[in-house]
Amino acid sequence: MIVERMAHELGLPATYITNLSRGASYEYKEYPIPKRSGGYRLIQHPSRRLKALQRWLLLNVIEQLPVHAAATAYKKGKSIFANAQTHAGSRYLLRMDFQNFFPSITEDDLRTYFSQHPGFFSLWDATDVDCFCGLVCRWRALTIGAPTSPALSNVVCHDLDVSLQALAEAHAVVYTRYADDLFFSTKEPNILRTIEREVVDLVAKLTIPAKLRLNGTKTRPSSKKRARHVTGIVLGSDGAPHIGRALKRKIRALIYGYSGLDQNARASLAGMIAYASGFDPEFINSLIAKYGLARVRTAMKGASS
Repeated sequence: MIVERMAHELGLPATYITNLSRGASYEYKEYPIPKRSGGYRLIQHPSRRLKALQRWLLLNVIEQLPVHAAATAYKKGKSIFANAQTHAGSRYLLRMDFQNFFPSITEDDLRTYFSQHPGFFSLWDATDVDCFCGLVCRWRALTIGAPTSPALSNVVCHDLDVSLQALAEAHAVVYTRYADDLFFSTKEPNILRTIEREVVDLVAKLTIPAKLRLNGTKTRPSSKKRARHVTGIVLGSDGAPHIGRALKRKIRALIYGYSGLDQNARASLAGMIAYASGFDPEFINSLIAKYGLARVRTAMKGASS
């Protein structure tokens, strides 16, 4: 059903779509962008014809599926600043991180999701499922660069977010997830040590996404005695979020690698720049001096190329 609908609305033969889905893994180019921690991250950018089908699936299928309220990335009306504000009134903060987030979400996870939520896909047949998985995955996993990957990761992590939210509520702790970053905060001491142990156990038993693993080297407990960082935002002792050096570095790196960003990442960058300029107008001048007025204007608009 979904292949027929896509073919009808896009004016394409159904065989064109199914054939493209079978060879979609070859429809990508790779671009390196600098990582804040050093080195480079490979962005896998789909061809124009594949991206057109992915964007149709994003609008007509993926964005219609439920996403948990604790997931604050890749959602309209949400941002890194809203995520940080949620934790601003806390005294203690725990950050945990998934490693290789997008590639750890696989075609098997998508098929598990289909089987666990049949009501959303009651009119789909095997060809629809195969075609969908082929179009949104590369080598049977999500990629950094496909416009479908961010929103699809939120969808597939819905049950994970439900479990982590229940765990947080049982300990009177605030929980949010921003992409691969998990944040837990509280005003009470020592509770987050228990949360950390229980999150490790919970993730180890996940059935979807089955290959998600925590990066223990990036687990970061902090308190008001030290700087607390949430997605590049510094939580001050005054209970308010502030821009920090880490966010400035992130903005510079994203502008540098702008051509390799997908539309979601460009929209997110535009929000970061708008927020940063409110706190530190001179920062925008430094960006213009470094990258030129035209590039910064484009980044501020979140424009696609």
